[in-house]
Amino acid sequence: MNLALLRLSALGDILRVLPAWANLRDAFPEARFRAVVEDRHAFLLEPLPWLEPVVVRRRPLSNPLSALPELRRAAEGIRDCEASLDFHGILKAALLPKFAGIPERWGDGVTKEFAGALQTHPLPFRHQTRYGQALGLAEAFGRSRGVPGLGRFRPVLAGVALPDPGQVWAPRAKPRVVLVPGASRRGAIKRWPLRHWITLARLLEGRYDLRWSLGPEEEDLRTWLPEATGVPALPRLGFWQLAAALRQADRVVAPDTGLLHLAVVLGVPALGLYGSSDPVVAGLPDGAGQVLRTGIACAPCRERACQRRQCLEELDPELVREAL
Repeated sequence: MNLALLRLSALGDILRVLPAWANLRDAFPEARFRAVVEDRHAFLLEPLPWLEPVVVRRRPLSNPLSALPELRRAAEGIRDCEASLDFHGILKAALLPKFAGIPERWGDGVTKEFAGALQTHPLPFRHQTRYGQALGLAEAFGRSRGVPGLGRFRPVLAGVALPDPGQVWAPRAKPRVVLVPGASRRGAIKRWPLRHWITLARLLEGRYDLRWSLGPEEEDLRTWLPEATGVPALPRLGFWQLAAALRQADRVVAPDTGLLHLAVVLGVPALGLYGSSDPVVAGLPDGAGQVLRTGIACAPCRERACQRRQCLEELDPELVREAL
């Protein structure tokens, strides 16, 4: 059996479908799995070599004049698949198996841009986490083949081989906690105020072995934040080296961003600091961690230009300390 698994982007969303993809692999070990992703995120498939990447190039995909030719080109990579499972639900993803002539086209119940009209087996919509959404599709497909039980969550990267990050922690004497103050530019509205992070570091001082995780967009923080707080930063690491360093931690504290969900699939208990993010849709699987939020009336929302950010301003560092 040849299966096409579709999730073009983004980083955190691809991480959230990996448990479902791994369950499908366990259920159908003889199957050949093609994972259709954008070129900028193909590296996320590296620890799972049974996933064969079919790469869609983002640059031509973003251009209305070249998008259809690019989709037709990528569709050639899945033309011999018997079924496709769409974990994205947008028109670009739905067109790929249609162009490839795949007869059985499944969808997870969340669709935009009339993508569901191109699916032969769309699931009904449910308001649930993206983890549950993906696992529900795996469960439904498995049952159609007489193999139930594919809807369970498990941290699929907990035991995979990862590159050595080097000596990034002191010898174990205290619980290890990684603090993630950053988020992508697109997700900047999700950042907890920096002054709260600094206060939290002071509240946790002495009880935990703390490390800042600072990415390329936090290079300015790297110049002064570790010295100002007395908390070292993890060194500049490649993505999978960083994952190995996170896996050595006891807890990761982060906003609703890619590293939070990386911690979840690594099996590290996560503490998510949520403002505008929907605590259901963007939430965590049972047993994987905890979401903290103020619950003010205007949250969740999709207003990326909000100037008040009251939902995060009022999330007190003392509450985070108590949750830890």
